[in-house]
Amino acid sequence: MYQYSYFVANIPMLVFWLILFLWRKDVRPSMLLLSIIFGVVGVISEYTYTVDWWRPLTVTNTRMGVEDFLFGFWVAGVAAVIYEEVFKKKVYLRRPQKESQLIFSTAYWVGGVGILFYGCFYLLHISSYWATVVALVPAILVIWLMRRDLIPDSVVTGLLMCAGGFLWFWTAELFSPGWVRHYWMLKNLSGIIIFTAPLEDMTWVFLAGAFIGPLYEIWQGARLVPYTAGKTLRKKKHK
Repeated sequence: MYQYSYFVANIPMLVFWLILFLWRKDVRPSMLLLSIIFGVVGVISEYTYTVDWWRPLTVTNTRMGVEDFLFGFWVAGVAAVIYEEVFKKKVYLRRPQKESQLIFSTAYWVGGVGILFYGCFYLLHISSYWATVVALVPAILVIWLMRRDLIPDSVVTGLLMCAGGFLWFWTAELFSPGWVRHYWMLKNLSGIIIFTAPLEDMTWVFLAGAFIGPLYEIWQGARLVPYTAGKTLRKKKHK
């Protein structure tokens, strides 16, 4: 039963991702871009997290599985647009960046966080949890300093993603009671469980949401405007 817990836990949130994707055509580019990027990141980073945080069974009986991609996929996609949907905002691109600029922005933000994370874990021998905190908190603060208008997006997205995190844990525990107790290395964590969810995981979900939420707007130099502001706010094209 536990072999399918991780996979089953992702299903409700993937359904929610699909609803958002179908409902809001205007946010599809950001959802897909960030979902794919962080789906891959989820698989890569899982090797580190399974050292001292948790080690769940996968449907393939491998240390890293398709579940890791699905988890990163829905977390990033939902975080990218949940604020816009709840508060009826849309992304206004005054000057869409060229593909080369987007690639550089992606490498700058995701790569910078990755360097901090792996540097803390492998060079300084800090636990994967604290390495995550050290990597994400400075990145979030930089975003806030660069774009104060995106602070509400960042903070609220983090809080909303915590709600999604609780649903994720609740689904897994409903399907397979005791999953967290069996596969989390609680002796390496605080041991505090909040409504079936370890405190560290809720911290991770909040930080991930606060970082990813405004990321697309940062990349594109875009701003959020009310969804009803004008009938259309067309993207300005480079001549």
